[in-house]
Amino acid sequence: MITGKKVFQFFEGYIKLVGDKFDVLPKHIKEQVVYRSLICKDCMKLGQCAYCGCSVPGKLYVEKSCNKGKRFPNLMNETKWNNFKATNNIQIK
Repeated sequence: MITGKKVFQFFEGYIKLVGDKFDVLPKHIKEQVVYRSLICKDCMKLGQCAYCGCSVPGKLYVEKSCNKGKRFPNLMNETKWNNFKATNNIQIK
């Protein structure tokens, strides 16, 4: 079902996706997108999120997690992301 929230998230995701292609996203956001893509390999194969049905890769760039943290949390600021990586032994190069 199309909702205002999903439309906003569509635009948010694709604006950030374009920003990533032009290399203007901060490193901590890029790392979280890579992390999400690794966690969501099944969604990447489907071409859409298994939880909400939104298209990927755009969905990976949306701040709010659609799965209430079951797979991955909301996008974090740099400090929280670095703490999350350390706590969960996540290494992204």
